[in-house]
This record gives sequence, C-alpha cells and structure tokens, in this order.
Amino acid sequence: MSAPFRGFSLLKRSNGVYYILFSQNGRRRWKSTGQTTKPEALKALTEFKALLQERTKHVSFSAFRDTFLEYCASTLAPKTNAGFRSILGRFGAYVGDAALVEVTPETLDKYKAIRLKATSPVSVNSELRMLRSAFAYAVRWKLIQENPAQGIALLNVPEQAPMFLSPDEFQRLVSCIREGWLKDIVYFAVLTGMRRGEIFNLQWEQVDLARRLVNIQSRETWKSKQGKRRTIPLSELAANIIASREGKSPSPFVFSHKDGKIDEDWASHVFKRYVRRAGLPNQRLRFHSLRHTFSTWLVQSGVSLAEVQKLLGHSSIAVTEVYAHLQTKNLHSSVNLIRLN
Repeated sequence: MSAPFRGFSLLKRSNGVYYILFSQNGRRRWKSTGQTTKPEALKALTEFKALLQERTKHVSFSAFRDTFLEYCASTLAPKTNAGFRSILGRFGAYVGDAALVEVTPETLDKYKAIRLKATSPVSVNSELRMLRSAFAYAVRWKLIQENPAQGIALLNVPEQAPMFLSPDEFQRLVSCIREGWLKDIVYFAVLTGMRRGEIFNLQWEQVDLARRLVNIQSRETWKSKQGKRRTIPLSELAANIIASREGKSPSPFVFSHKDGKIDEDWASHVFKRYVRRAGLPNQRLRFHSLRHTFSTWLVQSGVSLAEVQKLLGHSSIAVTEVYAHLQTKNLHSSVNLIRLN
C-alpha cells in the first residue's frame, strides 16, 4: 500500500541539481529531479506529486486493511485487535476489491442494513464505530479525504440497566461452583470490581498485601484498558483470598489452574454454565456482571458515584452514571432536609 507523503520542497545541492525533499511515514526522503533550473525542477515536483496522488487513488480497501491491522497488532490490546480483524474482514468480504476511495457513505448505509438482518442493533453499532475508527486512520494517513463512516447514523438501542446479582442470587451461584480456583475468582471479582482481563492477568509482582493494594499496568503480553495504570484497594476479604493462594503454585499469575494461565473465554464459559445451573432468572448475566454487582452494591450502600468511578477506573463520571438510578433511595434523606415553616 502506498504510504502517506507530505512536506514537499525543493533543494538545490552542491552538484547544481535540484532534489525533492519530502516525508514518507515520518522519515525524510530525497529524490533527484535531474534538473538544474528551478522552473524545470518545479515541473518535475508537480509531476512527482501527481504520480503519488494517482497511486494513492488505487489503494484498495484490502491493502489498507492489511496495513491497518499490522499497525493495530503492535499498538492495541489483543482483544481490540481481534475485534478490528473480525469486523474489517467481514466488511472487506462485502466490498471485495474496491478501491478505498470507492467506499462511500452509501456503501456503509447498505452494509448497515444487511448486517441488521443478521445480528443485533447493538452489534451493528459496534461494527460501525470500529469502521469509523479505522477510516479515521485512512484520513490521517492521507489515503482518503473524508471518513465515509463519519456521518452514518447509529441505530437506536433502548438503554438497558446493568445486569447484577442480588446478595441471595450471588450466594446461590457460588454454592453451585465446584472448582476452587473459579470460586476464588468469582468472590474476588465481586469484592474488587476489577475487569476480567485485569483479574486473569494479575501477577504476584503487582500485589502489595502489606498495604492491601493491587497495581494494574500494561505489560508486553497484555494491555490494560486504554493503557492506563491504576491502583486498586483491597478489602480485608479480597486480600485474604489472595493470601490464601500465595505459594500454592509456581505460576506468576495469582489465579491459575494446573499451574498455568487460565484462558479468559473458557473461564467465562464455565461461569455461564453455573449461572444456568443455579437457575438464576436472568440469562443475560455474564462474568462482567460481577463488576456491575460490585458497583451496584456500593451505590445501594450509599457510596457516592465519584468514589465508585475511582474504584472502577472509569475515565469519566458519565460512564459511572449508569448506576445513578440506584441512588434514589439514598436521595430521599437529602430532599427531606428541606423544611417549610
């Protein structure tokens, strides 16, 4: 795929020949015009820029996709990278060998309609967001002038409250779990609100039991959410769970199975099986629901949204406000402070 070119200028060197100085992929490049007069050198520069522009026009979507995915593999978390690979592969099958510039808003609208027949509106919106993000790179790389997905309207999806377990449902669930490693993880998840990836990639070097803290940060083999570092306080119960596992396995991971790293997807599948076995009424419950349960119990106990935001590691209070409706009961004590004589 042609790389983005920019920063064109002419420079006459000591041999009397004009050279074109330009930037390619952030690196400075030189190309001789073969001309010794400025008018002829300017003509050569114009022809060179037109040639590069023509090459860019013929960049296919598949060529862009391959380059973009190569970039994603070195910069994004594996799960995000896998998402782009899946969605761009599906969209690539739809547009075939089309040139990148031939992908228009109409193309995206038609694709949206087709996908809506095959999957949920939530999934379609997720695909459109990722396509918009990918095309934004094509714009930034000067491969296209405008993002064809920028103005595509997302589908209206009714807002759904986060799924969580009541204390009774949680106890019913854990009473069904036979595997000790999974029971420890489930308890730890609901006591900390940590993300699935944070828990399954937690290593002993990140744990400070003396101060009851866990330090989350990206490593070469795993990237945290948005690459951010955060420190999570452990309750006494959560710290006891970690302490009970210390020295029981040579694995560098706090939660391991047969001395090896636990596959997150497999563990989530096992968790879902126990949700069904426990006879819990809502089948939308999944492993991430334990994080929602942690948040819900805190808010219901009177903890402020600002504190919950910090504990969850949300970048914005707007994300945490999904739990705001749970504060209604606590707000009654506030409005009752107003007295009329």
